[in-house]
Amino acid sequence: MNRPHLPRWILPLAFLAFGPAAAAPAAAVERWQGLQSLPSVAVEITVSPNHPDVSVDEVRRRIEEGVKRANPAPVLDTGSADKLHVFIAVRQYSSSDLRGYYLPLSQAYGIGPIRLTIERPAAISGLPTPVWATVWRTERLAKGPWRSSAYEVLELVDEVIGSFLADYRRALGQ
Repeated sequence: MNRPHLPRWILPLAFLAFGPAAAAPAAAVERWQGLQSLPSVAVEITVSPNHPDVSVDEVRRRIEEGVKRANPAPVLDTGSADKLHVFIAVRQYSSSDLRGYYLPLSQAYGIGPIRLTIERPAAISGLPTPVWATVWRTERLAKGPWRSSAYEVLELVDEVIGSFLADYRRALGQ
């Protein structure tokens, strides 16, 4: 029997070409799979470094309002084992820092991520206590003038909450 000889690189090339495409639908489903059976969450907010114009109370109020307006939404419960963690890391940079040299009349910019994660306790055999596992995450980048940085941060908090709630609805099949 005469079999045509295929070069050795055909199989790896076929895997690289079609392997990720075949796995893409499974990865898309997994994005919000961690949000299933999430009845309640505790809210945790971290602002580091401290932003002088953004208060933790204002961020918490925006989160609570966004979640209460949505239907369905998880219940906000301080005693919940699952955490909705908002991390704000917007720093002030001068245009000289960004450009590398000084120019007169330069301004400052607020640049950094606003990240929202859903963390759930996960039991790992051999460890005495559960560890926190991030089951869902989204992030937006603040990148504007420092004088309007607080407004931009709060708008991006609303945006990441909206993204979370949209995926939460998808996880519930709605």
